[in-house]
Amino acid sequence: MSFAEINNLHISFGENKIIENFNLSINPGEIYSIIGPSGCGKSTLLKAICGIIKPTEGNIFLNSKPADTRRDNIGYIPQHYGLLDWLKVKKNIAIGEKLKQIKSSNKLEIIQKLGIEDLLERYPSSLSGGQKQRVALARAWILQPALMLMDEPFSALDTFTADVSKELFIKLWKEQKTTTLFVTHNIQEAVEMGKHIVILSEKPARVIRIIENPLLKKGASRTEDDYFYLAKEIRGILQKEWRNIP
Repeated sequence: MSFAEINNLHISFGENKIIENFNLSINPGEIYSIIGPSGCGKSTLLKAICGIIKPTEGNIFLNSKPADTRRDNIGYIPQHYGLLDWLKVKKNIAIGEKLKQIKSSNKLEIIQKLGIEDLLERYPSSLSGGQKQRVALARAWILQPALMLMDEPFSALDTFTADVSKELFIKLWKEQKTTTLFVTHNIQEAVEMGKHIVILSEKPARVIRIIENPLLKKGASRTEDDYFYLAKEIRGILQKEWRNIP
């Protein structure tokens, strides 16, 4: 049984169609890499799922019920992390608890695992990109969300910092097995992270293909060459589907 369903989703701003006839079934405890061209509506999709944007048409279901952010525990990491510059790190991390009116039982554990104990009294403006990203991860993970939405969380980081951050994310994910939608424009990243690779069309966004990642099957061997050739296969698909890809 699917954990979540997106059925016939349409989102328009006036005459500008952003998402059209979008359908996706989401299994529990799995990571979905969502890849699409710049400006196709990937960020808008996540904002609709977490209730920031109201769909023009269609439905989003979680556990067979219409998604409701007042009831559903959804973690959301937006582009550029969404930290509030006027609050110290410790208060940024606690925003979700305050909004949900809950007390996290694993806050200290998450903070320690992400290595941000020494950052708690600092303001976001004094943090590096990697530090901001770990603070945003902490804020989302301490809520123990049923669904995690991540909008290109590693795109602004250098290669080394991004790799470290991905490892930290995967470590936390393996412990909680949180259902995750991971938006990226990076083919290699989509292959590394997603059990399911969801390829979107150009705007207005719709699902044009879903690839079940053979490299993430239990017991599958994984080498750099394996990732390279799967990424090459996906690039070939995208060259046929997208106009603006080299």
